[in-house]
Parts: sequence; structure tokens; C-alpha cells
Amino acid sequence: MKLIGITPRILVEDGVEKQFVNTRYVKQLTDRGLNVIMILTNNPYPEEILNMCDGFLITGGNDIDPSYFGETNEGLSKKVIPSLDELDKLIVEHAAKTGKPLLGICRGHQAINVFLGGSLHQHIGDEHEKVKVDHFATMLKNKLLNFKEKININSYHHQAVNVLAPGLEVIGTHDDGTIEAFIHQTLPIIGVQWHPEILANSDETKMIFDTFKNLVEKN
Repeated sequence: MKLIGITPRILVEDGVEKQFVNTRYVKQLTDRGLNVIMILTNNPYPEEILNMCDGFLITGGNDIDPSYFGETNEGLSKKVIPSLDELDKLIVEHAAKTGKPLLGICRGHQAINVFLGGSLHQHIGDEHEKVKVDHFATMLKNKLLNFKEKININSYHHQAVNVLAPGLEVIGTHDDGTIEAFIHQTLPIIGVQWHPEILANSDETKMIFDTFKNLVEKN
């Protein structure tokens, strides 16, 4: 049985920090016969946990510290949490080193790009932070995901990929130039800027998670 490590997100209620995973991510994996484990932040020996996993899902969430791509934060990158940045960095680097499959969604998509050597636009406009459903992307032919040329996705982010990391290949863009999806040219790595887990029954969501499962099974 294959085991997928999934990143948490952090919520503070009444001064108490809680780590959690949105069930919508988990269901897409467990429905496909994959076991899932949440990888907590600040583990003293994280590599031992990462070694147990056969693949990884980096979820959506807060902004990444722009110091990771050589910029300062003048307030455009919001609610940065250093422990989450460090965990995502460890996972991206582990996946790149071991060749294990990795799927990044929204912040996860951005994290893959940053921690493989790319950069982000720290702010593309406040209007992007509201969930938009009629958001179309133009998809390019590629070796992993056989999308239609135009697909209807959602949009819920105020940051986006700027400089693409070495080794990544753009496979989808919005009309405004936003990079909506990429794959790695040689590694089993997929990043999507939208939230496919919200569009649970769409053909594109099924394709993304079916492809990820197949990559895990073959690895």
C-alpha cells in the first residue's frame, strides 16, 4: 500500500495553534486507494518521516517568505509562517532528490517553483483573493496530462509564479499570463495554481489525481 505525505496548514484559535488538513484533499487520495499521513512541522528528524512516504501533496495555504527567492517582504506577502516554509522546502528537495512523485496545489504549486529555484509575484491584485469559478486556462500538450485546450478552473490566490524554476515546463496559462500549471521535464512533479479538490467532479480534477496516483504506483 502506497503512503502519501500531505502538508498541514496552521490555525490559531484562542491563542492555541492547531495543525490540520482539509478533508477535500485527503478524499481525492483515499478514494484512489492511497494511504495518507499528515506531516507535522518542526519534527526533529523529518527525513525519517519523508523516507516512509511514496509521494507527497503540498496543499494551499499562506504566503511563502520572499527571502527564499531573493526579495524582501514589504507587506505584500501575507501571514508568512516560517515552519510551513521550511517543511515545504524539505519536501520539495526530498522529492527532487529521490524522484518521488509530488503534487502541489495553489501555495504548493508556488512552493515547488520557489524551492526549485524560481520566484513569485508577491501580489497580483486583491481581486484574485476571492474564489472565482469561471476562470479559463489555455493548456498545452505535454507528456503527463491530456487536458482539453481550454478548461474552466477556479482562482483563489493573490500570488503567482514569476520566474519559472529550472527544469519546469509550463503546461497551462491564463489569458493574463498567469502560469496555471506546470510539470517537471524529468521528475514526476506536477503543480497547479487552482484548487482541483474544490472542483471534485470535474474531468480535470479526476485527471490530475488519477495521474498522480499512477505516478506513485509506478515509482
